[in-house]
Amino acid sequence: MPAIDADARSLVSPEDLTATVKYLCSLGEKVSGSAEEEKACAYLVERLKSYGYEPVVHVFDSYVSYPRATALTVQGRERYELPVVGVAFGLSTPPEGVTAEIVFAGAGDKAGFAGKDVRGKIALVTKLPSPNNALEAANAGALGMICMSAGKQRHKMIITPVWGTPEFDQTKKIPRLHVVSISAVDGKRIEEDLKKGPVKATLVCDVFEGWRKVRLPTVEIKGKEPLFSLVGAHYCSWFDGSTDNVTGDACVLELARVLKQFDGKLRYGLRFCWWPGHSHGRYSGSTWYADTYWRDLRDNAIVYFNIDSPGVKGATVYVPRHQMAEVSEFNEAMTKEITGWSTITSAKAQLALGKRGDKYVSATRPSRAADQSFWGVGVSSMSVYSMLTPEDENRDHNVGGSGGAWWWHSEHETFDKYDPEILAQDTRLYASILARMATAEVLPFNLAMIAQDYLDSLREFDESAGDALPFKELIASVKALQEKLKALHAHCAALTGDARTHAANQVFLRIARALNPVLYQVCGPFEHDPALGSRALPSLGPALTLSAMEKESDAYRFTIVGVRRRMNHVANQIEEAVRLADEFMRG
Repeated sequence: MPAIDADARSLVSPEDLTATVKYLCSLGEKVSGSAEEEKACAYLVERLKSYGYEPVVHVFDSYVSYPRATALTVQGRERYELPVVGVAFGLSTPPEGVTAEIVFAGAGDKAGFAGKDVRGKIALVTKLPSPNNALEAANAGALGMICMSAGKQRHKMIITPVWGTPEFDQTKKIPRLHVVSISAVDGKRIEEDLKKGPVKATLVCDVFEGWRKVRLPTVEIKGKEPLFSLVGAHYCSWFDGSTDNVTGDACVLELARVLKQFDGKLRYGLRFCWWPGHSHGRYSGSTWYADTYWRDLRDNAIVYFNIDSPGVKGATVYVPRHQMAEVSEFNEAMTKEITGWSTITSAKAQLALGKRGDKYVSATRPSRAADQSFWGVGVSSMSVYSMLTPEDENRDHNVGGSGGAWWWHSEHETFDKYDPEILAQDTRLYASILARMATAEVLPFNLAMIAQDYLDSLREFDESAGDALPFKELIASVKALQEKLKALHAHCAALTGDARTHAANQVFLRIARALNPVLYQVCGPFEHDPALGSRALPSLGPALTLSAMEKESDAYRFTIVGVRRRMNHVANQIEEAVRLADEFMRG
């Protein structure tokens, strides 16, 4: 029903969007479980009620962290204090702080720490605080870490790799060290001092870590059938958070208002959620939702559409991000049709934080970020972001949001960084995508594209492992699957009538549920991989280490055993997808 998505676009109000952005920015930093976040929730609920909804606000305990006070004093040939901000899940110091020698550790990766004695010392790192460099520092025995931005700004970050609220003893996996975030200018000053002789630092960190009651507001438009698209945006923030993610919250609120006008006309439903715990709990809000509504999501969710950092001043291109293969063609075609803007799919356009590690798989595939908490369920994911071009003077290649702008997660991320016309265009695009999905006869999935991701990933493993493992056999089975899925697509393209298209859509979702979990995560369907990088078929990743091992070593042989077992899992999911396709086409 193209008329519905055209009508939806015409209803988007830049004035309503601006009013929400202005109010939520006025609340300042919206820490998960804080009074400011509660006010933001109350505002969303009030507006939703005025649109005719009956919002449900889920209240639950979430394990979060946030810095309360931070200070840094440097003592080389001279003594000086530097302005700093803290990070979530950094370790608190005694009130008087801790003092230790500073050691330069480059980018904070393995190469940066190689050959450096940082035990009991403070590492100076040229990148933003992250789980990866925090783990490297902790494993090297560092007492603390000073991380720098690429400019004048100081970014608040989170360093736990644990996805969502920890289970059992997972808190032991959080790197335990004192961490502060400084500007590049101040970091370079410390670097220069280190060239002149020993330098010490005193870090003072007061960081909360523990349980908070958080609120997750939701509303739903029911469709004529139980299936629905899940739309989410996090509403906690660092600082004012104008473009990460106040604009996203305003966008989802406006989508709820606009699409409510078509209540009773949609074949499939729409469910809108505002996530707490994104910035302070490593996606604990969306993870709680995935854990709590796992069966409903498995049975009925068509797609998860994440909205983060729309409406950024200076954005001129669209970048598909966190889009799974089966919906990528639809996502990109809709973006071109509705906006006319250029769409960039290259790895260069992606943000540094969350980049994937694949050699051949599309860089637009989901990474371990952006509330991607639904991989275990197998729910398809899609997003498209308006962004600054990679060459834009305000683009910072170290950041993870705000369209790639340098002000992300900093005190500079204020109301003036928002562009109402760009946000209105983004909202119109998203309304069109969701309306088309909600009124489709046959869902716009191309499942054969999933098989292509399998092939692109297996190509890299086969090149690395050679004849040590039967990757060529697995590749052959995926090629057969791809042909089967192309036949299924052709079979379903001409289907009409609710009963027949309903059956086709159900098999599309079942096949996606069979193929996506193992394509994106290592752990089982009810658990969550850590936030430590992404690649396709990650359980087979150890195959990439074989070429550097001695073939007669224990490590080599143990790796062969482990990868072979995980290849069996992959093969099983391929066979299940073939079975589902055959069963449907025979019926």
